[in-house]
Amino acid sequence: MIMNTDPFTDPNYHDSVDWKTRQRTPVRRVLNFLERVTLALEVPIVKLVRRPEFNPLYHTGTITTFLLLVILVTGAYLTFFYQFGFESSYDAVAKIEANFVGRFMRAVHRYASGAAMITALLHAWRTFFQDRFRGPRWLAWVSGILMALLVWFIGITGYWLIWDERAQILNLTLFKILENSNLGVAFLLQTLVSDAATTGWVFMVVVITVHLGFSAVVGLFYWLHLKRLRRPKLLPPKFWMWILGGLLTIFGLLIPVGMLPPASFESLAAEFPVDLFFLFYLPAALQISPWIFWGGVLVLTTVLSAIPWLLIRQPLPPIQVNVDRCTGCTLCEVDCPYRAITMVDRDDDSKFKQIAEIDPNLCVACGVCIGSCDPLALTLGTQPAEALWEVPIVAEKPVIFTCERHMQHNLAQMVNMQANGTQVIPVTCVGMLHPNLIGQTWEAGATDIQVIGCPPEDCANREGNLHLQQRLLGERKPILRSKYKVAPIRMDWQAPTDFKSSVASKARQVEATAYDFVADKTNWQSLIPATILLAVVMGLQVALTAVSYRPAVAEQAGIEIVMNHRAGYPLAGVATILEPNPNSGLTTRLVLAVDDQILVDETYSPRGAESRAQVFEWLEISPGSHAIQLKLYDRAADTTEQIMFDEIVDLAAGQVLRLNFADGSVGSDPAEGEKLYFETSLGTNASCRICHSLTPGDDGVGPSFGGIATRAAERVSGMSAEEYLRQSILEPDVYVVDGYPAGLMVPNLDETLTQTQIDDLIAFLMTLK
Repeated sequence: MIMNTDPFTDPNYHDSVDWKTRQRTPVRRVLNFLERVTLALEVPIVKLVRRPEFNPLYHTGTITTFLLLVILVTGAYLTFFYQFGFESSYDAVAKIEANFVGRFMRAVHRYASGAAMITALLHAWRTFFQDRFRGPRWLAWVSGILMALLVWFIGITGYWLIWDERAQILNLTLFKILENSNLGVAFLLQTLVSDAATTGWVFMVVVITVHLGFSAVVGLFYWLHLKRLRRPKLLPPKFWMWILGGLLTIFGLLIPVGMLPPASFESLAAEFPVDLFFLFYLPAALQISPWIFWGGVLVLTTVLSAIPWLLIRQPLPPIQVNVDRCTGCTLCEVDCPYRAITMVDRDDDSKFKQIAEIDPNLCVACGVCIGSCDPLALTLGTQPAEALWEVPIVAEKPVIFTCERHMQHNLAQMVNMQANGTQVIPVTCVGMLHPNLIGQTWEAGATDIQVIGCPPEDCANREGNLHLQQRLLGERKPILRSKYKVAPIRMDWQAPTDFKSSVASKARQVEATAYDFVADKTNWQSLIPATILLAVVMGLQVALTAVSYRPAVAEQAGIEIVMNHRAGYPLAGVATILEPNPNSGLTTRLVLAVDDQILVDETYSPRGAESRAQVFEWLEISPGSHAIQLKLYDRAADTTEQIMFDEIVDLAAGQVLRLNFADGSVGSDPAEGEKLYFETSLGTNASCRICHSLTPGDDGVGPSFGGIATRAAERVSGMSAEEYLRQSILEPDVYVVDGYPAGLMVPNLDETLTQTQIDDLIAFLMTLK
């Protein structure tokens, strides 16, 4: 067992571990290189914080969870004061910003969101270069990637909810995807930009639903992320939460988010601040094909999620159980960090009632359970556990036990140490070491015994260092035998880059966990550098949430065309000599000419239950004076045209000409009346569905409309059904239905609805026999 050769290439080295299978693959070499580079970059941080317990890089996963909880709490508070609608949403956010508590909550919500993105990415990177993503760990990796993607989307929708001038640019990124896409989303576009729905409440409800819905999905993925872990660490040590909470409070109080001007459909902001953690994608999304950009995002997400299968290596054999030796003591089940071991009832003649059963789909072959097994009933694959106990110890020489992560980065130094008289014994994880194995090493003649493992909260196998420390201190079974407690055993939990300093140390340096922090004067002083480091990072992060951005699209003028049209129907506000000729089988063709140059000539097929052509077009043109003409062809003959717009328009940079059209009525149109019934924007239409059901007998705030056409003919003697319905709409208190009080119905619908809309609504009600 003398380390005078490379265990990764010598198949006879250390028979208890198949090192060649575990390590020497091209992928593992690349990961080792990435870890060496990363650890080299971390050296200044390690030196600054002085003690590994106070290195925030070892807590990125739990810090992310803490930040997500902060986001959840502050977001719930802000939602209480949010309202729906373009103007209403902006005004609600402005009122929040004007209030001291609301301003603070909003700032903390934003800054915690950016910080969570940073820590989540750092956590993913550490997981990657430590090779903790393959085999049974794939579920945690994939769920983590999808969580990060969802948090990004949630952040984007959060900026949409403000409805400031940033929202117009966000709208463009959506429009560029949806225009002519045949995705059936014209209703969304119409709600967003048409004159018929200027309140925008439906769109804002959709946005906040996506915002909150994705947040709920993040919770689901978080559960999957931790599902296979035993004793998952949900939150960082308390001192980190106090520090992070304090920093968020300071930045939230000193640097409020502020308000930008509200979004305007008629213009695009020339310059505004963007959050690089969430809106970094805007330049690419606006300048290249949206299908290429978002297709690239989908491909990247797929590739990252598939890394556990793309980076193929020889599978590590799972732990094997020697049936004859297992006593069913349950210690291995308790110690396994990944729920890979369960105790099941034996079905043989053994005097022991239970036996350990290994789930190969969950076992990561870390070896932590081997250190808890007194009878040596567990082995790494077919490698015998006895081989580790039978390693010849050189008398009167020091012995160092270390994990494979340290060996990967310090192999040459270990070989030299061996040549100079220090015996080095590597294992997969220090948790693989049984405490009595260490004691017997001293009994065999070792003058000094040192265990060097991963830093606190950064163990490659989650709990290997902590388990061994607790075993040696008598806090966890199996404990070190009393006769070995006088042995010169030291434990050092340091980064692989600190292996040399750990060897030189003559005393135990740190605990294996940062959760046992004791607040004495020395420790608090040690936290000062870490606090300063976090403050600097958070300050930079806050600065990156307000980077000035000048969208190239704002340097041009724009033309926006939106129409949701049934062929043959007249267009509201457009004069025509053509008679209405509804025909659901015809297509709609639009021709747009700018300065006599045709820029759009598209034919749109009808679709949906109402056979509507759903149109959205966005064009960029140079600023200046332009002759703009828009023609519509929606009759049987292609030559039958309607001039929808024909003017000379002077457009400045960033100015948008909005050509939005809605169908007018052909007179007493039941289909249009049905639309009025289902619209629920109070103050701009009938809002019938809020109080009246279409199901017979389903009376609520108002009587059901089910069968209203039949009942209306019998309500008032001498009055037809149409006459009664018109009177009930225009003068609701003239006849009040039994069981309902007067004054309940909206009294001024004649001011809210046009005469045509009232005719359409009555025509729809007359269909409800």
